[in-house]
Amino acid sequence: MKTTINFSTCSCDIDRYETAGELNAFLDEFGIDGIELSCQWQFDESRIPTNRVIGIHMRAFANWMDFYLGNTDALVREFDNRPNWEKFYGGSDKNALIRQFKCDLEAAERYNAEYLVFHVANETIEEGFTGEYSYTDEQVADCAAELLNELFSNYKGSAALLLENLWMPGLTMRAPVITERLLNSIEYENKGIMLDTGHLMHTDISIDTQEQGVKLINEMLDIHGELTKHIRGVHLHQSATGAYMRKLYGSATELKPTYEERTMQMYLNAFAIDRHEPFTCAGVKALVERIAPQYLTFELMSESREQHKKLLSEQFDALR
Repeated sequence: MKTTINFSTCSCDIDRYETAGELNAFLDEFGIDGIELSCQWQFDESRIPTNRVIGIHMRAFANWMDFYLGNTDALVREFDNRPNWEKFYGGSDKNALIRQFKCDLEAAERYNAEYLVFHVANETIEEGFTGEYSYTDEQVADCAAELLNELFSNYKGSAALLLENLWMPGLTMRAPVITERLLNSIEYENKGIMLDTGHLMHTDISIDTQEQGVKLINEMLDIHGELTKHIRGVHLHQSATGAYMRKLYGSATELKPTYEERTMQMYLNAFAIDRHEPFTCAGVKALVERIAPQYLTFELMSESREQHKKLLSEQFDALR
């Protein structure tokens, strides 16, 4: 099993280290093999230890289905106007999405990464506050498979494609029939699942404790049976935020009038739900051992190198 930490090229992550050597030393302190890298915008590549990039987390568009399907009315509701969505997606039609994702495939080849992670989910800003969705699991899974088949049709690399679960329509890991449907629909052979433990907890808004989360994840493994062999990676973290989600979905949230303001609301809401904290309760060690993933990513949110070190120490203590 190879271990990684999540790491992005955003200033909040990359500016913690002046050199690649500093990040190498941080990884070595914990005996971590490498990083799962999310490439965003332009960045100083000299601060990335290129030989330690094990995975590439592909860019994620929370709401991409309307753009991919050309649903202009829905795009106007979400973005206010065409210039906003063309800037967001990098173009005027679905080929813009393909071009964006190809950058991630190129990064995987450049760093000789072993796997790529792709979010199979769709959610508008409004849906994130209501929990009521316009697309079904089947629709999102089928559309994602279509996009990925086109994207990987000319891919000459060898990185595994690992599909990540979320709590909105798509791959939630609560319905084995959807998991199997998605895997069978993707033509790229080197594929599997990146199980996100925190995201799975958010599929049940009654979850208030880590212990309830462990129980839910084990129940998911039980009902998936032989399909669990496709789980090749784990994003390990927890967010027992059921109380927040019950309050959120039980009351109406007034959305701001402009796309920019609504986007800020969306980010604040997403971080309140998905806190990416250490998974430390009894049963976590046995859970990881049961799954026995090829890749284990400590996917934690932190505000500084010092805080990150503290959170990693808590997680490692729970796995000993």
